[in-house]
Amino acid sequence: MDEIIKIMFGDYTMIQLFGFIWFFIIGYIAYGLVETSGRDVLCPATPVKWSWKFWFLDNWRRYITTFICSYILFRFSTEISGHPFGNYDSVLMGVMGDGIAATVKKRLANWIGANRPQIMKGIRADNNNEGAEK
Repeated sequence: MDEIIKIMFGDYTMIQLFGFIWFFIIGYIAYGLVETSGRDVLCPATPVKWSWKFWFLDNWRRYITTFICSYILFRFSTEISGHPFGNYDSVLMGVMGDGIAATVKKRLANWIGANRPQIMKGIRADNNNEGAEK
């Protein structure tokens, strides 16, 4: 069993892997904040008011792609770069992994992107129901 884990994740301890995941998440959040701060609120396929529901439904495939890209970059980083993987590399890897996934989402919108008009219908319906309850 130890050999399988070593093949999948490299020669790292569980504590190191946990630390790397922590810094990956910081990189994901940093890139995600940059992406959301530049959203086009004038576009009818984007809610004017920030919506966590819209954000999740629009990006869940992207984050699966982010996870896969980051794993591949992490697993082969030592072979590619020639130096040991560290926490700084984890932050950069999180930013790069999410950046790659964002680029893939833009280019393969049919596969990774969500149906924004359909999501907006659901959000508008939720907002109308919320307004009717008050």
